[in-house]
Amino acid sequence: MILVTCNLSLVTAEAAHVEYQEELPIVFLEGSPYELGRQHGELLREEVRQCVAQVLSYFRRYLKVPLVNRWAADWWLDRAWAQGWDFLPEAYREELRGLAQGSGVPLRELARLHAIPDRTYSCANVAAWGRATSSGRLVHSRNLDWNIEVGLQQFAAVFVVKPSGRRAFVNAGWAGFIGVLTGINDQAISIGQVGAETDDISARGIPMVFLMRRVLEDASALDQAVEIIRTAPRTVGVNYVIAQAEPPRAVAVETTHRQAVVFQADDPKEAGVSYARPVPDAVLRADTAMDPGIRARQIASGGDPKRPGLEPPSGSAYEVRYLGQAAGLMAHYGRLDAQGAMQIAQAVAPGSNMQSVVFAWPDMWVANAQGMTRAAQTPYHRLNVEELLRRDD
Repeated sequence: MILVTCNLSLVTAEAAHVEYQEELPIVFLEGSPYELGRQHGELLREEVRQCVAQVLSYFRRYLKVPLVNRWAADWWLDRAWAQGWDFLPEAYREELRGLAQGSGVPLRELARLHAIPDRTYSCANVAAWGRATSSGRLVHSRNLDWNIEVGLQQFAAVFVVKPSGRRAFVNAGWAGFIGVLTGINDQAISIGQVGAETDDISARGIPMVFLMRRVLEDASALDQAVEIIRTAPRTVGVNYVIAQAEPPRAVAVETTHRQAVVFQADDPKEAGVSYARPVPDAVLRADTAMDPGIRARQIASGGDPKRPGLEPPSGSAYEVRYLGQAAGLMAHYGRLDAQGAMQIAQAVAPGSNMQSVVFAWPDMWVANAQGMTRAAQTPYHRLNVEELLRRDD
């Protein structure tokens, strides 16, 4: 892999501004929810417009319903968003309104964009520390695998967000998107997810990307982050990996709409699971659930909720992403560092790998797909999270 560590070039000198590391925008936002959205929209106006139009256009074609595919896609997304609206914190509604005002993109189109992630799957996450790493330092790696053909990678940006009265955080995201799929806050808590398809779903809950953002904005300790996930009105099946660098520890949280099970490193709950590969001082997940109750409801990894018993996991999510991460961990055990995590990410990344991020506090490395080249095969941009969060203090 290639590491990019060049200096950032400043574009504006205001509190809200954009800097660039090579071609990667680093967007600094600060203030009330509405102001965060307005700043985002004004700073990245053309990128927001193009991103929303391109993603929704692809999604409308993706349904492949002749003549009515646009109507069907819009109806599907609008219905899901309407059901979740009452569960969405008012702060995020205000931020979306500000984003619409700043960018000129209709609020309804922004809502549709934010409804998509609950309906997508795949990805990989691993966190290791203590005996597993070269210095005991926690290393948390995540691949975001969706659909590289969408072209979302063209609009990649890193957001440094300081919401009034909430925790500051860094979000590896995209223009026009205020939710979180990969991020870290000022308490060194990082979070990533893996969509894990299940039949236990509901649109009546807080969308996943806003639940993850709540973790970064509200949690000051790992156990608090877990409680936010565990007690929230959730929507779909997701396997979360949440880590805290100081003191180093991480957990996996397997969820459906109604269930949530927390796994520690080398958890005894995994000991009786034939397909699990527990590793001391590490947690890892792809789509496959280790909890038998959650696995029984899974469609992911070859699951079939309509049949009695548990199906052995199959497919690339388990065979490549999960087993590949476990094998990579063991190959690097005792000496894992950020570069080793990148090697594991590259080994398990499918053709759909849009983004690859490694956290090793106070640093993070971000890579995004370039054209049809997988993210884990492109240059990683190294950023110092502490330094970014200190700006303008």
